[in-house]
Amino acid sequence: MVEIDINKENEEEPSFSDPEDYVDDIADEDLVMDVLRQQPSKDEYEEACLMIFGIPVVGPERVGKLRTVLTKVFTNVEPDHKAHFPLTEEGGSKGCVFIEFPDKVKAEYAKGVLNGYKLDKNHVFSALLFNEARLFQKPPENWQPPKETPYNNVGDLWWWMQHPRCRDQFAVQYEKDGVPTVACYWHIKGHDPEIAGEPGKAERPSWTDTVFKWSPHGSYLTTIHKRGVALWGGPEFSRVQRFAHENVQFIDFSPCETYLVTYAEAAEKNHWGDDEDCLRIWDVVTGEMLKGFSLYALTNRDQLPCWPFFQWSFDEKFFACLKAPEKDKLEKEKKVNGISVFETETFKLVDRRHIIVENIKTFSWSPTANIISYYAECTDSLPAEFGLVQMPNQQRLRSGRIHNVADAQMFWQKSGQRLAVYTMRYSKKQMKEGGEVKYVGGCTSHIEIFEIDKKDVSLMNLPLPEPFINFGWQPYGEKFCVLTGNQAKATPLVYRIEANSHAPKLMSKLDAGVQFNEVFFHSFSLII
Repeated sequence: MVEIDINKENEEEPSFSDPEDYVDDIADEDLVMDVLRQQPSKDEYEEACLMIFGIPVVGPERVGKLRTVLTKVFTNVEPDHKAHFPLTEEGGSKGCVFIEFPDKVKAEYAKGVLNGYKLDKNHVFSALLFNEARLFQKPPENWQPPKETPYNNVGDLWWWMQHPRCRDQFAVQYEKDGVPTVACYWHIKGHDPEIAGEPGKAERPSWTDTVFKWSPHGSYLTTIHKRGVALWGGPEFSRVQRFAHENVQFIDFSPCETYLVTYAEAAEKNHWGDDEDCLRIWDVVTGEMLKGFSLYALTNRDQLPCWPFFQWSFDEKFFACLKAPEKDKLEKEKKVNGISVFETETFKLVDRRHIIVENIKTFSWSPTANIISYYAECTDSLPAEFGLVQMPNQQRLRSGRIHNVADAQMFWQKSGQRLAVYTMRYSKKQMKEGGEVKYVGGCTSHIEIFEIDKKDVSLMNLPLPEPFINFGWQPYGEKFCVLTGNQAKATPLVYRIEANSHAPKLMSKLDAGVQFNEVFFHSFSLII
């Protein structure tokens, strides 16, 4: 028999409603940030819509035929689109068309194809994204043209190369009377260094807030300050240029000193935690910021993975970084699977697509051509891959795939004629606790050599008799040296690449040394 408490049944159910005067002070961004991040915005829609100008203006009787012709053109570019043809009151065309695409990527691709498209000899299209049209606004009433900036003549930036005794110049940072000081000196062999100018100009207290750096060709001395970066040069170390970027942490130059790259972690971020231009590229001569990048957009991370972040082509036409890793449906980060290459003419992705390479580990540019070499790690199901890609057409020149590769390094010859890839291969591996990998059965070392100047890019293999230590090319020639052995004994092996040969030929085996860890050739001789 079940007893029922009548009083309990008559009790009122508790109310979970908010009081009438309750004010919710918690923003949606704090509660469902990950969901709101995927919410479509007006800007995203405008980035996927295109305006085409230069359309023939015809009367009502020819609009149908014009629509058929244009639809065929647009469909060849991107089949998935919606086109709107605005008409006059009489039913004729207005000379423009609005096209909607599924996403930003397809819209930008269509813009690249249709902008400048020649329909006939009298009609050439002009394409513009909706969000770009906002830039064409009426200037303010009090707008004034920019004033001319007087030329800042700091003298010869390469004056230091004209020293009558051909002395080298260097800079040091130290504390003097408790104040951080930077000074530039002449190197005098066998004597104390000599100040490279007047003490108040070549030696300055608090010249930089953190560190300094020379540009690649020595034209500029770069100092970092709280509000930005400054360049100094000339016989009196005058200020050449400055760049406003607060709290800069890292700086880097392009190979020919045309561009400066700065990185600073933003003090203020948007509610997604992104900084839209923490990575900035500047014009060294004018001081103008040419492009700003969001670190999160490039890497899907809030922390800088490496520095220099961008790698430049020899002629500065392109710069590249590893593509941001993709995420699966469970929001777990996958491995990096490509390279993002940008062109300096527009600072946009070349051909609007990435170079896809699964499990890519590293890449580097040829020193004399717009060719990228890459190395991709092996997995349990995929072999390691190393190869060459030519830019800007992204043509795969040659690639090689090898199973059971534990480590690899790439070495470009200074002339750009050849690329050497060292690979360490294992027989079997075991996974220990904590993710540590143990290779069982020993490892072997190999050198793979790409000959870029040969037809179809030939590839040769060189097994090494002992474990690999280091590698060095003769800058302009057919020889190279490999250091093999271990910490107790390192042996330099000198090889030569002969014409019509399938493998390099051993020229000499130099005396072993216990302290060999690097190898270099003299620039214009056979001295190692």
